[in-house]
Amino acid sequence: MARIEGELARIREILREHRQGMSVTEIARVLEKNKHSVGRYLDVLRASGQVEMRSFGMAKVFTLAKRLPLASMLSITTEPILVLDEERRVTEANDAAIELIGLSRERMLGQRLKHLPAPDPRIVDLIGHLDQAAVDGGAAHDEIHLEGEDERWYWCRVVPMVFEQGEQGTVVILGDITEHRRAEIALTESEALFRGLAENVQDGILIARDAEFVFMNRRATEILGYTKEELGALPPLAFIAPGESRRVSQLFDRHLRTGEVPDEFRFWARRKDGTDRYLRARFTVVTSEGRLNKYIVLTDETEARIAEEELQKQALFVRYFMNEFPHPLYAIGRDSVFVGCNRAFAEMFEKEQGEIPGQRVNDLVRPEYLAAFVATDEDVFDRTGESLYCTTLGSRDGSRRVLVRKMALRTGSDGMPVLVGVILDPPEISF
Repeated sequence: MARIEGELARIREILREHRQGMSVTEIARVLEKNKHSVGRYLDVLRASGQVEMRSFGMAKVFTLAKRLPLASMLSITTEPILVLDEERRVTEANDAAIELIGLSRERMLGQRLKHLPAPDPRIVDLIGHLDQAAVDGGAAHDEIHLEGEDERWYWCRVVPMVFEQGEQGTVVILGDITEHRRAEIALTESEALFRGLAENVQDGILIARDAEFVFMNRRATEILGYTKEELGALPPLAFIAPGESRRVSQLFDRHLRTGEVPDEFRFWARRKDGTDRYLRARFTVVTSEGRLNKYIVLTDETEARIAEEELQKQALFVRYFMNEFPHPLYAIGRDSVFVGCNRAFAEMFEKEQGEIPGQRVNDLVRPEYLAAFVATDEDVFDRTGESLYCTTLGSRDGSRRVLVRKMALRTGSDGMPVLVGVILDPPEISF
């Protein structure tokens, strides 16, 4: 063995002096050996990575391998690296591996990997996985999962190698991917939570990336009448009712030009079956990786819109009826503030109709007629019934006898009573 080592050392020294390379014949001539023996020595040096061979036609030229010391290579990376011999004994370890295992370099070198007495039980489990990975060649151990209270994940690579003397060995490279895996799990859980919430809310949710829908919940398909596949194939504004297309398109065009985002807007949407629904849309845009993600929340307000239109029609009729009613008519709250009146009432006090609401009774009615005007008001409010009495009131034509009919009505969501009064001339009333 010593003789072989000496011959190998002499070949390395010869090649070091001839950087351009030498053939087997040239090396054999310098060593005064036959080419067959030199060829076997060169095979050992090539197998251990100490020399390199290049072919030039039929000729083969050998040079020293350009290598860095293993210890220097191991110190470059921050990933834990272990070098094992054929019996899986630790022959080298970098600082990251020593810190992870928690033993001194002296305690580790020469020890079988699976017998390393790591002080942390979790690291003992990890060492067991690494030893098995070295046995298997790493094919089944790309990721190592350590369960427990402090759950951790590692990736592992096992690379075969040959030592200088031709012995087989293994390089084990390890990486801690715990934070990455936890982030993936958190993201998966967040996506599941989002989908669970999105599929159970009463609003439609649409997400468009650039000009393509990438998500829509069940409620969105119910509101718009399209399946998810059909919505995914539609342009973002395809379901806008024809009469609304221009207005909504202008909103989106302004956003694309200026970046201004409308917080919300209302529009009529055309369903697949041709019916229209009145929708409120809340609109948010987020730029991610250079792409525009548009989040649209749709609330169906069709019934409320129809009810509002009906109320507006009724209010228009009531206002028209009040103004065409020939007798003065007014309404006041319990705080003696006018909430409305008709044109005849305003003319009675020589006021514009719009001036009356908001005024107090004692600001409008002359003091000498105030008691007559508010007579029975408290009783009407308390009993929410009806009162009919004859009294004298002043007007632009002077004082006159009138018949006053009062009734308390409850209006609004809070049910607060409002007193409605009608002033009539006694001759026009039949008993």
